[in-house]
Amino acid sequence: MVGAKIGWKLVQAAFTLAVGLAASKAVSTAWKLGSGGKPPKNGDGGYAEVITWAAASAAAAAAARLFAERRAAAYWLKSTGYAPPGYEQAAADGSLLKSIEKSDD
Repeated sequence: MVGAKIGWKLVQAAFTLAVGLAASKAVSTAWKLGSGGKPPKNGDGGYAEVITWAAASAAAAAAARLFAERRAAAYWLKSTGYAPPGYEQAAADGSLLKSIEKSDD
């Protein structure tokens, strides 16, 4: 069981890293297209600009993490045949399988 937990953490980290990098790039690109300038860094810019950037970045990070965790869990279930640690209930009620079926379409 310890091996499964370590394996799950590695799969989860890989998915989270890949999706997180893509989300970060997407938010930066959207900011550049929308505002015409670079995102504020190190306190540069006005309060409204910095707060808007922080909110957009946080929302993208939260959505990316949720997406990555669900996709990693679906991948784990499909690859191993059993639910990853902590996802047993989602596998039991079928919600994890629905996630897999949607990705196969």
